Amino acid sequence: MTGLPRMLLSVVARLLPRAARRRYQEEFDAELLCVAPTGRVFFALSVLASVPKLRWEVLAGLTGGRPSLRCYLGRHGKQVVHPNPEDHSIISLECRRCGHVRDPRQYLRASNADGVAWGGVYLGGGR
Repeated sequence: MTGLPRMLLSVVARLLPRAARRRYQEEFDAELLCVAPTGRVFFALSVLASVPKLRWEVLAGLTGGRPSLRCYLGRHGKQVVHPNPEDHSIISLECRRCGHVRDPRQYLRASNADGVAWGGVYLGGGR
């Protein structure tokens, strides 16, 4: 009978900010095991009903203050930052309001992949 409550709690964890998902998923699993089997569905539904308030509080804790409504909805004010001072081709997107950092996928172009090993295959020139 833990299938439905566990699924509901994983949905709750997915609605939280990415930085806190793993922690809350583990806490929800631990709390679910402490609840009597007959009350697990009601517990999961009550946690699901409190997701908006929980998300707001988690964002406030992660940002060190009160997050803006736009950040709460996932609409961050992104600015490009360079986390590596030696290589300015590596970028991250950081929110000006809450400090949320997102690393976009960055791939090497095929023309720039000389000397890079992919899957154990060396693509560099021979000696």
